[in-house]
Amino acid sequence: MEKTVCELFAGVGGFRIGLEKSDKSWHTVWVNQWEPGKKSQHAFDCYVSHFGKNKNYINKDIASIDKNNIPNHNLLVGGFPCQDYSVARTGAKGIEGKKGVLWWQIRDILEAKSPKFVLLENVDRLLKSPAAQRGRDFGVILACFNDLGYTVEWRVINAAEYGFAQRRRRTFIFACKNDTNYYNEIKNNKLEEIIHKNRIFY
Repeated sequence: MEKTVCELFAGVGGFRIGLEKSDKSWHTVWVNQWEPGKKSQHAFDCYVSHFGKNKNYINKDIASIDKNNIPNHNLLVGGFPCQDYSVARTGAKGIEGKKGVLWWQIRDILEAKSPKFVLLENVDRLLKSPAAQRGRDFGVILACFNDLGYTVEWRVINAAEYGFAQRRRRTFIFACKNDTNYYNEIKNNKLEEIIHKNRIFY
């Protein structure tokens, strides 16, 4: 499989740096980073400064982009905006919030491009969002993956448990298409085996 990547909500390229440090054969074919309402796009400027200019590094609202024009890729990654899921925000509206709705842009790309694998990151409170209907938003996300033919694993990972001087808990979501070799390897495993043996979050 070609190690081609689409990086959404790219920031300064955190996912890309991690992937390329783990294996130089990862190739990022398309990037989107956009901060709405800002004249200065500091994160995108930092990304370009680090990785160079490229016609496929896009600084536009993801909602304005024709998803069919995104290059084919086998891995979609992104830390989608967390403000509407975060406990730190009063009155957060979850997946119905101004930034929470950006989940649907991810979903539309999954439908249009059908990447084999997906790796996403968000705050740990995503699992409990919104406060009035705890778990609704994550349930919607899981249902979207299921409808599109994906199987999903997820974990809450705390950076402090890996030597960092910060208690930073984040939900990581990994999904694979149900026609991949990876899925065929795990489909008959018991849940305990998937959680405790050599899988993506082991």
